Amino acid sequence: MKKTVLRAAAIAVVLAMAGSASGCYFFPEEEKLLDPPVLKVEDVTYSTYKAVKKTIINKASATGYCVSELQQDCSFTERDGTLKTIYVRAGDTVKKGDLIAEYNTGDLEYEIRTQELKVQQAQNTYGSSGAENDRLQLEIEKNTLAQLQNEYDTSKLYAPCDGLVSFAERMNAGSKVQAYKVIATIIDPDKIYVKATVNDDKKFTKGQEVTITIDEQDYKGTIVKTPVEAKEQGDEDTSSIYAEFKGSLPGFSKVGTVADISYIKEQADNAIVIPKYLVKTLSGKNYVQVYKDGVKKETDVETGISNATEIQIVSGLSEGDEVVVK
Repeated sequence: MKKTVLRAAAIAVVLAMAGSASGCYFFPEEEKLLDPPVLKVEDVTYSTYKAVKKTIINKASATGYCVSELQQDCSFTERDGTLKTIYVRAGDTVKKGDLIAEYNTGDLEYEIRTQELKVQQAQNTYGSSGAENDRLQLEIEKNTLAQLQNEYDTSKLYAPCDGLVSFAERMNAGSKVQAYKVIATIIDPDKIYVKATVNDDKKFTKGQEVTITIDEQDYKGTIVKTPVEAKEQGDEDTSSIYAEFKGSLPGFSKVGTVADISYIKEQADNAIVIPKYLVKTLSGKNYVQVYKDGVKKETDVETGISNATEIQIVSGLSEGDEVVVK
């Protein structure tokens, strides 16, 4: 019995040693470590702009409206009403006192004629009796007639002056019209100019030749008044310039249209030009980033004329050089 126990113990020891010597027999093999990934550096690409040779212009400009020296708005001022007819259209020539439009008055003319008879009757009665009550009745009938006549008179709109109709409202008969609504505008077509607001009193000078642009069409013009003259003359408007047309005038339909007044301050022909935002400044020096032979480098430049979007490069760039945008 003792020998059997010893033999079992010996077998256990042998098995334990065998297990420790060949542990991989009981456990899965360890995975081999992978080699670290190799990143391939792609070529860096840049967006560029090629410097071009062109004419660059720097303009002084102001935006305003085309107006007429004579400009009268026509509207019913006494009361609201219901439209009967508008008798004019844009482009019509009118004389002072011409009928422009009128309200629908219904039976008002008949009521006026009837009231006139009542006034006549009241006059006859008072003339015969001389009684105070008859005199008062006569005054009442006269007041009623005056009210009816005023309603009739204010139902008609007349031209306040000679001129050309530059605007006429389009409304159907029966439409409601509010008092002071502009029904038509009358202008003098031979006295059209441009008025524009400026922030700098000395941006324009009196007598200066300018270009007036309306709907992409250019006209020659001259500055006739600036804030400087307005202040000297004590005018209320001291922030506007006025430009007259020289030669051809725009059509009457342009009155009220946006107009630009401008003149050339600086101009350079055959200049190297790039977008203004590509020029950077550091420590008081201007530079651009140029891409050449696969390399981006910074290049100092000297600038010249500039406007809202472009800038002239006097030195540092040549035509065709690729300037890095991003």
